[in-house]
Amino acid sequence: VWQRIKGFTVQRGAEWRYNGNYSGRNWTVMASSLSKIHTRTNVSLNVSRGKVEHNVEGTHLTDNLTTPTPYSDGIQHRFQLVEGISSRLYIYGALWNVQNVRLISIMVQGYVFKNLWCVLYYTVDKSDNGIRVKPVVKELHTNKSPYTSAAIKCPNKPEQHAGDVPLFVGLVESETAAPNQTFPVENLNKDAGTLQEFTVCVPALFKMTNAALLVQKIEMIRFFGAGRLVLYNTSISSNVDAVLRMYTSDWLEGRETFEVVVLPWNLPTENGKTINIPYYAQQLAIDDCMYRYKRLSKYMVFNDLDEFLVPLKHENWSALVAERRRMKPNSIGWLFRSSVLNEDRPSPAPGFEDDYMRYGSGILGLISRDQFVYPPNDRAKLIVDPTTIEEMGVHLIWKGGGVTDNLPVDVGMLFHYRKPLGECRRQVRETRLVDKYGKRLVAALQKSWSRLPAVELGWTPWKAADKTKCKES
Repeated sequence: VWQRIKGFTVQRGAEWRYNGNYSGRNWTVMASSLSKIHTRTNVSLNVSRGKVEHNVEGTHLTDNLTTPTPYSDGIQHRFQLVEGISSRLYIYGALWNVQNVRLISIMVQGYVFKNLWCVLYYTVDKSDNGIRVKPVVKELHTNKSPYTSAAIKCPNKPEQHAGDVPLFVGLVESETAAPNQTFPVENLNKDAGTLQEFTVCVPALFKMTNAALLVQKIEMIRFFGAGRLVLYNTSISSNVDAVLRMYTSDWLEGRETFEVVVLPWNLPTENGKTINIPYYAQQLAIDDCMYRYKRLSKYMVFNDLDEFLVPLKHENWSALVAERRRMKPNSIGWLFRSSVLNEDRPSPAPGFEDDYMRYGSGILGLISRDQFVYPPNDRAKLIVDPTTIEEMGVHLIWKGGGVTDNLPVDVGMLFHYRKPLGECRRQVRETRLVDKYGKRLVAALQKSWSRLPAVELGWTPWKAADKTKCKES
C-alpha cells in the first residue's frame, strides 16, 4: 500500500514501515523507525532533500543510508556548495568545538580567500544580524589534487553575545553582505549522546559489498572494547545495508549497548563526475569523526574494515592503554605497527576450517603473516586520546598536546588482512589473535548471521597463489 504523508511517498504495510517527522526540509528518523525495515528483498530507502526513494534492485548500491545521531536530528549530512564566494567551497557540516565552529570542508587546493568572514547567528530566526569573525582556513594533509580537505575555524566570541553559543553560521567575502545560506551548528549539547570509552571511525565505504567483513569487524572490535562504530557511506550493496540496519536498530531500540552510526559521504559532483580528491576525502572523514565524537569518546581509533589493532599482552584496549599510560603519562597516542596477513595464502586456523568458510572470516582463515613489520612511520594506525588533538592524520597525529607511544610489537600490532603488498615475503605462522578470541568470535558470528538468514556474505573464498618461483625475502 502506498500512502501519502506530508508530501512524501512511503510504502506502509504489515512488513514495511518507515516513520518520519517533517522538520523544515528534512526527515528526522525516529528511534522506532528501523524496527520493521528489512532488506531481504533488496529494498533500500534513500533519504535526501525532502524525498524518500524506494529502490528494488538485486545489485543496487545504497548511497544515502543514514542513521540518526543522538544530537543531530533534522541535520542534512551532505556536501553543500557555498554560494556567493570567489572559489568553489563545499561544506559537509558545522561542528561546535567550544573555542570555535569548525566547518568540515572541501576547497580548491592552494586557493587563498582574501576577505572571508564567518557570520555567527545566535537566534533561531537569525534576527540578530549575526556576529562577523575572521576565520582560520587550514588545508588538511592531502596529496596533490585539484581539491583538498580543509577545516575552516570560526572563533567564538562569547563576550559579544553574553556567552551563548551560535546556532547557525554562514560565509561571506564582505564585511557587510549577508550570507546566501547558513549551516546549522551541531554538537551544541555536550550532554547529548552516550559517552563511550572507545569510538572507532571507518572512512569511506565505497562500493562495499562484503557483509562478512563488516560483521567480523563489528564483533571483533567489541571484544577489544569499542562501544561505538562510525561509518562513512559512499555506496553499499543491499546485503551490507541489511547488516547495518540490524545493528543500528539494536542500538536505537535499546537491545544493545554497542552503537553503530552511518553517515552519508556522497562527494560533490561537477559536470556529472565526482570531484578529484584522494581516497574519497578520507582525511576529511577522519576530521569530521574526531570533532563530531571527541566529546563523547574517551579514546578514538581510526582504521579500515580489514585492519585490527590487536592487544597481544592485554585482554583489551582499555587494559593496554591503562598500563602504557602509567609507563608514559604524557602519551596521547598509542601506535600499532602494521603487518599483512595475505589473502593469497589461505590458511585456516586449526579447528576453525569450517567456520572460516561459513562466515567468510579472515581472522579464522588467514594465519600466514608477513614476517616483515612496517616501521612506525609507514602504514601504522593509532588509538588516541582526542582531548588535546587538533589535527588527526591517517597514520599519525599531525598536531596534539602530547607524545605518541610506539608500541613494541610484542605488546600490540596492526593485523591487516588484505592482498599482499609484497609477493614473495617470508611468512610466519600467526595464531595469537585466533587463539585468544577465536571461539568467542565464532559464537558472535553465529549469533549475528542467524538473524540474517537470507542475507549474502558477499565474500569470495580466497585462492592460493603460485609461489613456486618465489625466493622469499
